[in-house]
Amino acid sequence: MLDLQKALQPLITSKRTTTPTTVGNGGISLFGGISTKNGVPVNEKTALQLSAFYNAIDIITNDFAKLPKAVFQKTDKGRIKISNHNVQYLIAKRPNQYMSSFSFNKLMLMNAILKGNAYAFVERNQNTAKPIALQLIDQDKTPVTVLKHNSKLYYRYDGKTVPSEDMLHVPGFSYNGITGISVIQHAAKSLGVSLSSQEFSEDYYTTKGVGTAVVTTPKAMDPDAKTRYSSALGSTLDRSGNWKVAVIDEGGSFQHLKITPQEAMFLSTNKYGIEEVARWLNIPPHKLKSLDNVNNSITENLEIQHVADSILPWAIKFDLEYEVKLFTAAEQNGGFYIKSNEGALLRADKKTQAEYFSKLIFSGVYTRNEVRQLLDLNGLDGLDEPLTPVNTQTMQQIDENLKNTKND
Repeated sequence: MLDLQKALQPLITSKRTTTPTTVGNGGISLFGGISTKNGVPVNEKTALQLSAFYNAIDIITNDFAKLPKAVFQKTDKGRIKISNHNVQYLIAKRPNQYMSSFSFNKLMLMNAILKGNAYAFVERNQNTAKPIALQLIDQDKTPVTVLKHNSKLYYRYDGKTVPSEDMLHVPGFSYNGITGISVIQHAAKSLGVSLSSQEFSEDYYTTKGVGTAVVTTPKAMDPDAKTRYSSALGSTLDRSGNWKVAVIDEGGSFQHLKITPQEAMFLSTNKYGIEEVARWLNIPPHKLKSLDNVNNSITENLEIQHVADSILPWAIKFDLEYEVKLFTAAEQNGGFYIKSNEGALLRADKKTQAEYFSKLIFSGVYTRNEVRQLLDLNGLDGLDEPLTPVNTQTMQQIDENLKNTKND
């Protein structure tokens, strides 16, 4: 790793004629946000008050965090898993002294979606320059500014500036390829409608509810009489018990106010809000418990769609960032790379899984012990050789069989 003072020299020397350029500061803050036309503030806090939005964020970040991540090295014969690499421990076990890899990856992705950028400082051993910890940066307490100087990126936070090789940075949706923008900035109007609908529902049930009524009388009443009349009728209907009999004087009539069709349609806006959240976060609606037009025959295809569209793009983005920032140049040239196993999210039912593994075993793709490892079972003696179907042969095998036949 370059000496920190040398890396920062272009930023602190006064002899340079160029000055650092601010690229971005990482999107909106938790306590800022956007106000819609009706005055409803839309930010991370208010958006997460919508059950569909909260559920979508929780599902996407949980699915990403539970992906097994491992260090591999490409070789002439394929690849080998490097279990004793220090990066393996950071990405799969304990990235820092405060949290597990699951919590770390969940929070990193949550920041990338909600704030537009996820940041983590790479703490290194001073002697070997190997990464020893990944410290998540809380952007609510410590804002991060991205600077570009002499074709290099630097990150300024908490009164210090660090080079890009010491900062894990995963942006969300981006216009410049460097800094991201929170999804909330684009979805503010859509989320604002759902928030307004939620407030309307709360206000309706608080002020109207199911016990609102009107009493009409054939002749006028003075205000005090109306108050006494309303209080007496209300106390009668509001008391507990199986029987409630109200007597209305002087030919008055009682009319219960029911919800209007227009109000009913507005109260059902939450249902359409689920589809809007699904579009903004690129997640299938059935994952948000909206099960209209969903049956068991297409559930597996929908799960594949969820992994391919919602999880895999984030997994690739994180894997590439980890490789560049956590491996040395020699290790990268030596074939070291990081792979998230999205197959962990695609485990089918037992019958389908058994058929899948059987076909791969009998076609020689997997050995029986490799399948046992995928099922978290110990290997057995004699099951390391791949099986070859007797009715399929290579050209070399056919030639050898013909030669043996001629010799016989």
